[in-house]
Amino acid sequence: MSVWLAALLAPALPPPAPEAPAPRYYFILFAGQSVPFSPRTAHTWATFVKTTPGTDGKLAIEQVTISWLPAEGPVQPLRVRPVAGKNYTLEETFAKAEHTGSRMSMWGPFETDARRYELAVEQVRTLDSGAVRFRSIDSFCGNRKVQHCVHAVTYADPNLHHLIQPVLRVGEPDTSKLAAKYVKSGAFVGTQTHDGLLPALGLDRHPVVRREPGERIPRRWR
Repeated sequence: MSVWLAALLAPALPPPAPEAPAPRYYFILFAGQSVPFSPRTAHTWATFVKTTPGTDGKLAIEQVTISWLPAEGPVQPLRVRPVAGKNYTLEETFAKAEHTGSRMSMWGPFETDARRYELAVEQVRTLDSGAVRFRSIDSFCGNRKVQHCVHAVTYADPNLHHLIQPVLRVGEPDTSKLAAKYVKSGAFVGTQTHDGLLPALGLDRHPVVRREPGERIPRRWR
């Protein structure tokens, strides 16, 4: 049998399976504070999201939240001695904020990259390990064994982790400036928000104020 005839009679190979779409990653920054403002209610936190399309067309969603607060009791802004901390889930954080009557602001969801998601997962493991304590007062020396809520978030960023003082003041106004720092550092794939994620994360059930990075937010004291 000739070679060409054998080739014609050979069983046809199945076409190669299409490559699965690559995962995509997103970042959401939050801030909360009471109105009128009380420093002990001010908080900054972030949620990182990974979406993976399945072969069945469904989207698998994974998310981690960095929300670092005292494990027990309210924040004591002037306390010098660190206390045990706890990394709260997104829903737990909303529950705490709503309990104190805090207004909550949100920047995003912005598309980001795999590295930042992986750094966030690693930071959550570190916070959950018990090796880190909480204190509102900044150490000003990059001591990662004592963190406040803002450093807990920025330590998960490859470009902002070195900032000794990421914000000058707590709450919504300077979290908005922090969002602008993320934009300037190249953390996002553009500044388009991906609002289709909101229902999947339960964010459509909470009264959040949508914000733009760098937006000026006046602080009300009374």
